[in-house]
Amino acid sequence: LKRAGANFTALCPFHKEKSPSFNVSPGRQIFHCFGCQTGGDVFGFVQKYENISFTEAIERLAERARIPIEHENNPAALQQRGIKDQLLKLHEAICTRWQQCLATEAGGQVARDYLAQRGVSADSVREFRIGAAPESWDDTVNWAKRHGFDLKLCQEAGLVLHKAESNRWYDRFRGRLMFPICDEQGRVIAFSGRILQGDEKSAKYVNSPETPLFTKGKVLFALDKAKRAILDAGHAIVCEGQLDTIACHAAGVRNVIAPQGTALTAAHGRILKRYVEEVILCFDGDKAGRNATIRSLDDCLGSG
Repeated sequence: LKRAGANFTALCPFHKEKSPSFNVSPGRQIFHCFGCQTGGDVFGFVQKYENISFTEAIERLAERARIPIEHENNPAALQQRGIKDQLLKLHEAICTRWQQCLATEAGGQVARDYLAQRGVSADSVREFRIGAAPESWDDTVNWAKRHGFDLKLCQEAGLVLHKAESNRWYDRFRGRLMFPICDEQGRVIAFSGRILQGDEKSAKYVNSPETPLFTKGKVLFALDKAKRAILDAGHAIVCEGQLDTIACHAAGVRNVIAPQGTALTAAHGRILKRYVEEVILCFDGDKAGRNATIRSLDDCLGSG
């Protein structure tokens, strides 16, 4: 934004233009674009710019301004909100812990070597907050205890598992490269862990289970980072995995996202439909990738 008298002007974020026709009036607390006729207040701007609901815009702005929101007095809704807030705090904290492991600890050396081999830059590691879970059965369990996180909450988040026979807690993610999965607001809500060493019986990827924050078929990896580029390009490119997506973003192709697994679901299609009319499927050329393309096609067409 640049000052122009009592107002501010800028290039409009809602349509392509070369000379600024987007105006913000601090006195009237509104914005208006004389090019595309889009206008409104701060809530309308955040709704349109972030492609979120009115309620979500209020929550986002209240969080930024440190204003507590008073919800209606519904005990069940308040309890569910409380659990989600705790889970968000836990996911953010463990994400930071795994980032630290990758960056500085001996337990992250194998992951650092793998990223170097795959050509993933330090900038990409920082942007996507890639981490490493040490090869240990109780690293996350002990970390949670030290930081005052209840193990049952960690279990609900899918970070730890409980063995009833021996009453032992152990980590779900061990010896894996950790990719945080974020919601459209950029908040960490789940993880995908890629194996680095081990036998062939181990799954190549282990993902968080479904939780109050995370529904696998309704979340697209990197959508929080790609949504502006998707709107600008007028189409979304869907590729198969996290590393493919990260490579595209690093190469400057930013309108790229990936589902959790191979096939795109009808729910994914409905989410993308809020942004664009066109989706380009760019899965691997192997048999699994071709089958995923065929499976995704019906859901894409069904979503319009």
